[in-house]
Amino acid sequence: MKKFIALMTAMLMVLSLAACGGDTDKSSVESKSSAAESSSDTSVEGTADTEGPLAGVEKLAGYDDPFEITVFIRDNGEVPADSNPVIQKIEEMTGVTMKYEFLVGDLNQKLGVMIAGGEYPDTIFAGDQASSLIEAGAFIPLEDEITKYENLNALYGKMSEYMKSEDGHIYTLDIYSHISSDVVEAAPTFESGIGFFIQKAVLEDAGYPTPKTIEEYFELIKNYKEKNPEIDGVKTVGFEMLADGWRNWSLVNPVQNLMGASNDGALYVDPDTLKSSFYQTSDLAKTYYKQLNQAYQDGLIEPESLTQNYDQYIAKLTSGAVLGFYDQTWNSDAGVNVLKNDGKYNRTYIAVPITADGTGDGYVDAESGIPSTVNGVGITVNSQNKDRILAYYDWLLQREVQDYLAWGEEGTDWVYNEDKTGKEFTAERRAIENDTAKKRDLTGHTLRNYTPKWVGVYKDDGMATGSDKSIAEKLASLSEYDQEFLKAYDFEYPAEMLSAPILRPAYYPIWAMTIEDGSAAAVSATKITDVTVKYFPQLILATDDAAYEATWNEFVEAFNAIDLNAYQSEVDRQIDVKMTNDAEIQAKMK
Repeated sequence: MKKFIALMTAMLMVLSLAACGGDTDKSSVESKSSAAESSSDTSVEGTADTEGPLAGVEKLAGYDDPFEITVFIRDNGEVPADSNPVIQKIEEMTGVTMKYEFLVGDLNQKLGVMIAGGEYPDTIFAGDQASSLIEAGAFIPLEDEITKYENLNALYGKMSEYMKSEDGHIYTLDIYSHISSDVVEAAPTFESGIGFFIQKAVLEDAGYPTPKTIEEYFELIKNYKEKNPEIDGVKTVGFEMLADGWRNWSLVNPVQNLMGASNDGALYVDPDTLKSSFYQTSDLAKTYYKQLNQAYQDGLIEPESLTQNYDQYIAKLTSGAVLGFYDQTWNSDAGVNVLKNDGKYNRTYIAVPITADGTGDGYVDAESGIPSTVNGVGITVNSQNKDRILAYYDWLLQREVQDYLAWGEEGTDWVYNEDKTGKEFTAERRAIENDTAKKRDLTGHTLRNYTPKWVGVYKDDGMATGSDKSIAEKLASLSEYDQEFLKAYDFEYPAEMLSAPILRPAYYPIWAMTIEDGSAAAVSATKITDVTVKYFPQLILATDDAAYEATWNEFVEAFNAIDLNAYQSEVDRQIDVKMTNDAEIQAKMK
């Protein structure tokens, strides 16, 4: 009887929608995707789910013809359990199974093997390293494909010109940016995604100060460590770092932040003139690494920090004994969430406004709505059925499916907040979110994370696309400790510790630029990374001032021996091209 009633309800909903289809709000995503007439259609028409969280949603065309999509992901990770209920539901509705391969070992080596052999999975997410795959011809162009799919076109269409490489083709579908569209708008910034983080207990102990320079930052950490040589039976670590493979930004990037910039790349770009310069050999860089060397001499940095892998780094964060670190939150959350789940909120962290002169930090970027050309998933030339993959992505972009992947089921996983202005997780679901393994095996996180998705706040009802963009959930998840901590600073959000979000120029960021493989610029870029990763640890671990000076001079000599102009001139050229294109695009859009 329940199934019969649900079926009748679904039929009435379909009839009702058909009767008023002409008045559909253009700002909302259509529930049914439309592919090109040329696309193969093996669907069973009118087949919709009759109950559960996706009741009324039509199954994907061809759901009764099982299809596997192989995907390589540049991140370390584990495949979700076969018993994952959300993924099982999606497979039932689409007939599509995602076969994940996460990175093991060195990313450049892995991609090099793929390129050399010409053997690719169906899809790849390689982040900024997608440029090497693009240059190798590994990805198919997508600009003509996007327009064939209603939801994909709604997501990317308005800003598709920004997604094109210099050859005029779109090769990846951005999976992380907020992208300007008629469907979503930018969400408020709740907390910084990058920066120097310090344990809240350290600030509490010192009377809730706001450190603004590296000297003040390390002084706070040093004082707390002296009073607390151990935390919960574990030796206290003053400052933690990670220099593992492509995750080397903790080692090489901070100087640009100290200059007031954000996460741009291997060059600092003056925000007024857009002229670039290398910050690695600047006086500020020399001072910063000397400060890290002093922190090492003071016992705040341990030598193994510079050789540990990602898993070891996360394990240290989960101990609650690390007082400070520099990182991006998406990278450190796996460790911090364990602290939350254990109720150790005083051992969690907040980003502080550290700059060289203590003023004008630039850690928070305003959402520009411009997508990246590389930070997305690409479909490879080896894929046997691009239409089926794109139709799957398009189907996932339905609002009901997006909500299910991000939030789960109403009542069980989430509820509306008291004034109905936002969604928040139930306590049970929040505990799952803070447990990396459970989040992977019980929710739609992995599937949503590595496929095209809406990012921001839906315009039609003001609801956040996911918990990461939900102020309601952020506030609801604050522990009593966190509430008191923010109250002590008279803050509502942790981001208020930092300067207001900054709208970056259209070229931004440099790390997303495509540099031709084998070119002089690419060779120089590789050498820049190699030299800095070689010498910066030596500078930090220098035994005395004389050793530091000698190492610094050796580093500068090695750095300047690189053909720096080859890389810088190419970056400057691309900045000019992107800014010119932006002006033309903006003129067309008016």
